[in-house]
Amino acid sequence: MRITNQLLLTVAFLSCLALSSCSHKKSDAIDKEKNPFGITSDTETQILQPCHWSFTVEQSVNGEAILVSTAKLDSGWHLYSQHISDKGPQTKFVYDSLSTYKLLGDTEESKPGKEYNPYLEMEVLYFEREAIFRQKIKVLSKKDFTITGTIDYIVCLTQCVISDEEFSFTVKGNP
Repeated sequence: MRITNQLLLTVAFLSCLALSSCSHKKSDAIDKEKNPFGITSDTETQILQPCHWSFTVEQSVNGEAILVSTAKLDSGWHLYSQHISDKGPQTKFVYDSLSTYKLLGDTEESKPGKEYNPYLEMEVLYFEREAIFRQKIKVLSKKDFTITGTIDYIVCLTQCVISDEEFSFTVKGNP
């Protein structure tokens, strides 16, 4: 399943490159010396990282907690929603399985924008500036523990960047 998702992300990325745009805006971070992969043409190598993640836990007294993943985007960049068909560029959360917690429902997200993307020939849901994702869990452990996993995602401007981000949440045990 992960290989299929990576293949779909790669196809979407290459589509963006071939058509040279996932958005009509231009970023200050992109200059003419950079190639479509975000690597400078001089001796110094730089990879574009237009999406910056932070992770917090909102602990409650009823044995539940909320894992909060926040993406801050550089000016003009778009991060795609989790709720795009399998042929589109979607964000996907994968939580490592542990006996110390149980996921309650799906990962919720802040309200995305919506537009028709002629290059993907479909309507897409996306975020600008910031996206907040919240996953409710039931704490099953009396001891503190750490939840890890990954986020697979694509961000686009005049080029697309496919990435995955590892995350870690430290959760207090349920007394």
